[in-house]
Amino acid sequence: MDLIKDVLKTSAAVPNAIFGQNSFMIRNVVEDQGKVVFICLITVLFSILPVGYNIVLLNVPEKVIQSFVFDNFENIFGLKLSPTEESLVWALTVSSQGVGALIGCILVAPMSKFGAKHVLMCYNNVILIVGSLLMFVSYWMAFPIAFITGRILTGVYTGLACAFAPLYLQQIIPKNIKGSMSCFLHIAVCFGSSLGAIFSLPFMFGSDTTWPILVVLPAVLGLIMLSASYFIPDTPNNLLQLGRYTEAIESIKFYYDIEDSDEDEIIKEYWDMVPEMPEQLSLCSAFMNSSIRRGILLGMVVSATQIFSGSMVSISYSTEMFSAVSFVDILVPFLPALGSIISILLTIPALRWVETRGRRPLLLKTLMFCIAANVFLLMFTLLSSEKSGWASWGFAAAFFMYGVGYNLGVGPVAYFLPAELVPPEAASASLGAAVAVNWICTITTTLFYYPLSKTIGGWSYLIFIIPTSLFSMILWRLLPETKFHYKIDPLEIRLLTDLGPSIAPNYGTLDLDEPTLF
Repeated sequence: MDLIKDVLKTSAAVPNAIFGQNSFMIRNVVEDQGKVVFICLITVLFSILPVGYNIVLLNVPEKVIQSFVFDNFENIFGLKLSPTEESLVWALTVSSQGVGALIGCILVAPMSKFGAKHVLMCYNNVILIVGSLLMFVSYWMAFPIAFITGRILTGVYTGLACAFAPLYLQQIIPKNIKGSMSCFLHIAVCFGSSLGAIFSLPFMFGSDTTWPILVVLPAVLGLIMLSASYFIPDTPNNLLQLGRYTEAIESIKFYYDIEDSDEDEIIKEYWDMVPEMPEQLSLCSAFMNSSIRRGILLGMVVSATQIFSGSMVSISYSTEMFSAVSFVDILVPFLPALGSIISILLTIPALRWVETRGRRPLLLKTLMFCIAANVFLLMFTLLSSEKSGWASWGFAAAFFMYGVGYNLGVGPVAYFLPAELVPPEAASASLGAAVAVNWICTITTTLFYYPLSKTIGGWSYLIFIIPTSLFSMILWRLLPETKFHYKIDPLEIRLLTDLGPSIAPNYGTLDLDEPTLF
């Protein structure tokens, strides 16, 4: 454990650059609770990395896997797909992960009874392994239905991981760094996207003979997590709620290295570090209150805006988008990896801004940035041709412009804003509704963009411009400023980056007079 603490103490210099004068609180907690911080970092990384990995999985080897799907459809069913039918089948294949994620969201409530740790580290990884193996064996079976089924299962994993990873953090991480640790969820997704983009390059595992290795790699992480689950106990919070006090005491000692003969004192020290969640309202109960209902509906609009700005489509189809404008062919396969790395770098200033600037201006003004970028993407796509290289570079600049706007505001703010729009006891209901809308919009955009891009070209960007403009007007008129309404320790405030939903049920909505970003 001394080695772990030394590593974490060294890495604690990073928060100093992000959080400034209050980073000493992070360093102190890391030094005192290095073991639980290390466990959280590794658990979140291994749980969320496959999410980003599978999101970008079909982007670079698009032509290779398209050939597998289309050719075997013809061999099995005797159907020769037309170009329109091919684009529809491929859109269904890509969006099938969103279908699975929506199923995962539906399963969150019934699976909560097993506890966050068991779902995150055991049951969910079984789903990941089965889904990855199905996609792997589909190559040898020459059966694309098995590939699509496997992708749906990895989507179920995605929905469950995104729900239970923040809950797991909430139950074990000390409150003073809970928001900071939640930020790692977003970074882990970007890191997984980077690995997926790199491994899917043709000279890695993205060729027509090696792509089965590409799709089965997440199963390795699943096996590691399954093995680790036998050595890591359930969370003290869950064990205490189940009345298993002896096991809860042992769990507290494992995570926090607390050595005290008085069991009541051990439990008290745990509750001081990790406050218990308030009892949560069901979605139906929350909707009975008009003010809560308004907050939930606004949170759903925020979540829909995040996706309709073009985020999931840009991750899933970026190589196709750049190929459509005749961008430099040799560079196109590397763009997803480069984009993921840039997203990580852009997240660093965003982590500070979501703490110190108003949520409303940060969201609305970066939304304007994204809408403008989509307009430029439409224009440069229409202007592009094989003889006009300047239009393809203009498209690249507009794509980068979108990435800046999304990662500095729209992306991170939409993760936690739905929980801030309602009282603490309705946070789970609001987040659940927002996540469901998020994946419904993901299915819609990834399903319709590809066929539209093949049919009407650059005009397909209107499916982002029109809804996002409409949502922006609604939010500009109705969205309140939610920053720091409830009064808490100002030193603690600066640690609450809130990038994940786990912080909101404890602190609710917050308000503090701070300067706006612009």
